[in-house]
Amino acid sequence: MRLVAAVTLLLAAAGAAAENQRLLKQRVWLLGGVPAESTLAALRAAGVDGLVLPVGRVELGDASSRFALAQLPDLSVLSGWSVTLLVWVEGSGKVSGDPSDFALQFIPLQRGIRGSEGLLLACRGFFPGLAGFATGVAARLGRPVELALPVQDLAQHMPVGGWPSVRPVAVAFGNPSALGFPLSTLQDDLAALDSLEAMRAAYRAAIIVAPSAAPPPGPAGVSLNVLSSAETATFNPGARGNVFRLRRPVDWGGVPLPVGQSITVEIIDTAMYHRDLGMLLRAVRPLLEGWDTVGLPESEPTLGMSREAFLEYLAGDEPYPRPKVEIEWPRPSAIHVTLANPTAQASTLATTGNWVELRFTGTELRDVQLGEFTGVEYGKVDGHGAWHLTAAREATAVRLYLTLVPPQARIGGLVAFLTQPREVTARWNLRLGDGMDITGPLKSVTFSKR
Repeated sequence: MRLVAAVTLLLAAAGAAAENQRLLKQRVWLLGGVPAESTLAALRAAGVDGLVLPVGRVELGDASSRFALAQLPDLSVLSGWSVTLLVWVEGSGKVSGDPSDFALQFIPLQRGIRGSEGLLLACRGFFPGLAGFATGVAARLGRPVELALPVQDLAQHMPVGGWPSVRPVAVAFGNPSALGFPLSTLQDDLAALDSLEAMRAAYRAAIIVAPSAAPPPGPAGVSLNVLSSAETATFNPGARGNVFRLRRPVDWGGVPLPVGQSITVEIIDTAMYHRDLGMLLRAVRPLLEGWDTVGLPESEPTLGMSREAFLEYLAGDEPYPRPKVEIEWPRPSAIHVTLANPTAQASTLATTGNWVELRFTGTELRDVQLGEFTGVEYGKVDGHGAWHLTAAREATAVRLYLTLVPPQARIGGLVAFLTQPREVTARWNLRLGDGMDITGPLKSVTFSKR
């Protein structure tokens, strides 16, 4: 199964016509540089249609356009790809720059990049002179250009029918603040997208998946796993990002951080990306031509959705972990419990949302050794499946908690009983970044020696 099949399922579930399913195309913005050929091959195999390559920025003044070219890497690996060149636009007020001067500087650059098929101008906020610059550049180049803006700016300022020779790209959902776009809510972006449909102009949408952190990690890369232990940091979820306060020094991607340092992290994981795509790919958007994933995720260790998780999802896998509970009996009255996550996906951070539950009969608990688990609760499960806390001596079930289930992880602990249980059953639960929980089936555990 490939991404195109997953998109077909999303659209079909919403009642979209087959024609819309065929027309939608995906691009990926290469904000972190050109990836290896193997990554490009995986993107192509998963159904990605094109790439967006940043080439510089232009600062608009009164009748002037100051174009600063970015340092470009070897682009030979992009041969055979449809490449759209990205230029960030900076300006304010009514200034519309000098479209002719910019075009004269841009045309030789475009001719020198094989596979280049268009220009995408991106701006973090609308200003009155921007539309004039974009339409002027399109006229000088003799073909349409794209203009990426926050979706709410487009809904507010774009005229019915759109600007002449300008194809809008609506930045919506995701993590906009990671690239300096204004904060927004899912509901506001949804309303703005609905308004775009009334403009009678075809458009694309762009979802920013880049993470943000303050302070930013060093170049070595880092994952949230380094902060997930209660001994390492306190954890406070917020409406915009999670806040950690260090109890121990931490190597933050090669940058040492001291005790007491606060770290704010805002991420998009695969479950959130899947949710955002589901809201975007609705049958009520007949003018939507496709979508952009803004920022090819970095490889592990990284914050949020990793490159491995992204490619796994594009290949058709689920946007969340599919763990299993493994049980070994070091002795008849003790169970070694392992939660194994073989996927590249991770759970979200949660104090009580990630757990393994063991139910038992015919004995009592003696001891629990947490191992790599972060907490424990004792309780009973009623006939409706509801969990009720009890004292340890009265428990007929135990829950082992994890603040985070990392990708490709095995987390283990030990549960000891007074005597060998008559029956043991196990299940798991994970909290996802989109706020949903997934629960594994309740399975019987058979006695087996190590």
